Amino acid sequence: MAKQHQAKQNDLKVTERDNTLNPRQLRAAGFIPVTLYGKNRESVQIQAKIHELTQLIMHGSQHFQLSGFVSGPAKLRQLQVDPVSQQPISAQLLSV
Repeated sequence: MAKQHQAKQNDLKVTERDNTLNPRQLRAAGFIPVTLYGKNRESVQIQAKIHELTQLIMHGSQHFQLSGFVSGPAKLRQLQVDPVSQQPISAQLLSV
């Protein structure tokens, strides 16, 4: 039972990247641009809610179970943070 609860805590819902918005507009709408990389697959441009991603990271998560536009396990590869506001700017995930 504890394993199911743990897996639920690491769920990250992602959607297809809205290319009509530039990254600043995307962040203003509450989303963070994310690039998903993986071996033997092309990179995918997606977006996640800033609040969801930062909550997972603040609770020590480095591995996520993606759901939505793409699904499967992923690992945080890089999180770019604004040096002044300390707000996340963009993220890179590695498909595992």
